[in-house]
Amino acid sequence: MSSVKVAVRVRPFNSREIANNAKPIISMTGNTTTIVGGGGNERTHSFNFDYSYWSFNKDDSHFASQKQVYDDLGVEMLEHSFEGYNVCIFAYGQTGSGKSYTMMGKPNDEQEMGIIPRLCNHLFQRVHENTD
Repeated sequence: MSSVKVAVRVRPFNSREIANNAKPIISMTGNTTTIVGGGGNERTHSFNFDYSYWSFNKDDSHFASQKQVYDDLGVEMLEHSFEGYNVCIFAYGQTGSGKSYTMMGKPNDEQEMGIIPRLCNHLFQRVHENTD
């Protein structure tokens, strides 16, 4: 187990980006994220992360759902907390990059629920099931 894990997630275009006919410049293969330069600058930069989530288009076969993100990140953190470890999950990025959606999502929608409400549900479920 590594003490720090880094995950990146590509979000869908927002309405402004769609209106401006924006084109994606990021691709993901496994845990490698590649950025292709635009505007005539075709240099590429590739980065490896512990997790790379493609959430750009729900129709893509490798689309990463809220559940997948939680299963990969939140479940392990909850388990470590019950083992007595301090854990922290935080989202970092510019305004509109999808941090709140990943962390909270839509708490009353099972499919769109983010890491925090899923983790809280499982936390209270475990506490309720534990008779010790």
